[in-house]
Amino acid sequence: MTRTPLPKAPNRLDAIAGNRPFDEQVLGMIVGLASEVTVLRARLDACERLLVAGGSLLPGAVDGYEPDAPAQAERETLRRSTMEKVFRPLREAAEAELHATTEQEQSQ
Repeated sequence: MTRTPLPKAPNRLDAIAGNRPFDEQVLGMIVGLASEVTVLRARLDACERLLVAGGSLLPGAVDGYEPDAPAQAERETLRRSTMEKVFRPLREAAEAELHATTEQEQSQ
């Protein structure tokens, strides 16, 4: 059986005629996030199945896990980093719009 490797990063989309730049940014966010979730789910499923098959993990152990304070803090750092990555296109679009508006006001 030939295996197709999972993508490491989502590909950029070609622009859709008639869409505003903001629409393109939102679509890019959704596609990027969906790609990330799909890859993560496949990898997590593989890890859980391998660990259960090897006897290192009981079925359902991941769902019952309660993180301690250091693990929770690390998760929060990762969550913030992920949110920054996901919302980057919107932030960049807002900054570009603010810059254009500021330049326009200064030139008047």
